[in-house]
Amino acid sequence: MALTTEQKAFFEERGYLPYKRVLSDEELEVLRQRSVDIATGKVNHVPPRFIQHEKAFQNGIPTGVDPLDTVRKMTQLCYFDDAFQAIAKKAEILDAVEELLGSPNIKLYTDQLMMKPRFHGTVTDWHQDSVAWPFFLPQDHVSCWVALDDATIENGCMTVLPGSHKWGPVAREYRNRFLEMPELEKPAPVELKAGACMFHHGLNWHRTGANSTPNRRRGLAMHYITAETKYLGLEDEESRMLTECEKPKGTFRFLLVRGQEFPGRV
Repeated sequence: MALTTEQKAFFEERGYLPYKRVLSDEELEVLRQRSVDIATGKVNHVPPRFIQHEKAFQNGIPTGVDPLDTVRKMTQLCYFDDAFQAIAKKAEILDAVEELLGSPNIKLYTDQLMMKPRFHGTVTDWHQDSVAWPFFLPQDHVSCWVALDDATIENGCMTVLPGSHKWGPVAREYRNRFLEMPELEKPAPVELKAGACMFHHGLNWHRTGANSTPNRRRGLAMHYITAETKYLGLEDEESRMLTECEKPKGTFRFLLVRGQEFPGRV
C-alpha cells in the first residue's frame, strides 16, 4: 500500500495530504529546463494558447525583464510534452492517487504548471477546483501538486482550508460568505521541498500567495479522475479549436494513465 491508514484518514478528514518526495534530482533538472525552454520559446511543441503571462506583461515585456519571469502558468504540458507526461504516469504518484480515488482506473483530466515567477508572481485567490468543472459526476477528483522548486510561505506555497471539502461545491457568488463562516478552520500553509508533492480533494479550498522573492516557485498540478466518471459536457471547445498540427497524441483531456476504459464515460 502506498498510504498508511493514518495518511488516508488525514486526507478524508482534512481534504489534503502533504506527501513524500516523488521526483529525483535528474527528473527535477529535466522538468526545470523543459519549463524554461517552453516558456521562452526555445521549443514550440506546446501551442501558445496554453502559455499564459502575468497580467502586467500581457501587452509586452519591458526591457531588462527576464521573459521567464513574465509567465504565470502553462497548461496541458502532460499532453504535449513527453517529460511532463512521464511524471503524470509515475507509479509513486498513481499508487497514492488510486487509494485516494478508490479506483484502479485513473485518467488525467488536465494539468497546470504554475510558474509563480520570481519578483512578479501574483496571488491565486481562494477557490475549489471542482467548481470550475461541474460537468463531472461525481465531483471527487484528486489533484497532485508537485514542487519543482522549494515552495515556501514567502514565495507563494499552497495554503489550504482543512476540512473545507466536506461542505461540498460552493457557487462563486457565495465565495465570500463561505469564507467568512466561523465554522471553518484556520488556513494551513503547506511548504514543500523541491521534488515532494501534496494531494488535495477537488472540493478543498486553497490559494497561493504572491512571490516577490528572488526565488522561483514552479509547481505542477495534475488533476486526476476515475475512468468511471460520467462526463456531462459537450465536445471540449478548446480541443475542437486545435489545428491538426497542434493536436497531441491520444485523447485530449482524458488521458488513461492506469487501468481500463469504460464505454460512455470519460
